[in-house]
Amino acid sequence: MGKPRTRYGKRIAWVLAAILIVVLAFQGHHVAHLLPRAEHWIETLGPWGPVIFLTAIFVLEPTFFPNTLFGMTAGVVFGLFEGYLLYFWCVYFANLVVYFIGRRVLRAPVLRALDRRPSIRDAVGAAEKEGTSLVFWIRLLPINPVVFSYAFGAIQVPFRSVAIGTLGMFPHMFLDVYLGTVAAHMTKMAGEGHGNWEIKGAGLLLGLVAVASLSWRITRIARAQIQTAGVVNAP
Repeated sequence: MGKPRTRYGKRIAWVLAAILIVVLAFQGHHVAHLLPRAEHWIETLGPWGPVIFLTAIFVLEPTFFPNTLFGMTAGVVFGLFEGYLLYFWCVYFANLVVYFIGRRVLRAPVLRALDRRPSIRDAVGAAEKEGTSLVFWIRLLPINPVVFSYAFGAIQVPFRSVAIGTLGMFPHMFLDVYLGTVAAHMTKMAGEGHGNWEIKGAGLLLGLVAVASLSWRITRIARAQIQTAGVVNAP
């Protein structure tokens, strides 16, 4: 019937993140001195830094906490590639836990909630029949993955299909981490007085546009594949 509010929430988060990056590019010198302190604090935590990050995700993920904030934090604190790997696998395993919560603990209330979200219910119902490939296409949608994790569990989509198909979260999660990485770099460059802003800043922003465009294209392909599977009103 209507588009899930979770999709709009994701878009709003990206727009706010983009505005934040622009603000940091010009006003980041006010907070640039905080980054070295934060980096030093993370270093003093040693292996406890990733553990704290993992714990926060496992505690907050089932509550529909916006994953974009986790991703941006990972990009700022751990850098692009290390942050992405840590963020992806933490969210991945947290969503497998949510799947079992939806299947074993909250099945009845989740099924009632799905009656109010026919587009999600129909997509997950089709995934229960189609299996791994459709779960993968669904995971490519920029919707908070917890929504589908609860639904996959309640409708009892086979765990094997969910475990493999959930790997499809990777492109949108990369954009989340990239946003955080760009925000950190913009802040540092502002603190350095914009000496090389024209070159570095343009490169970072072009990269952000490229990643966002690719994410948008992947979303369109995924939605078309879901409709091909017989889900007329794809999420």
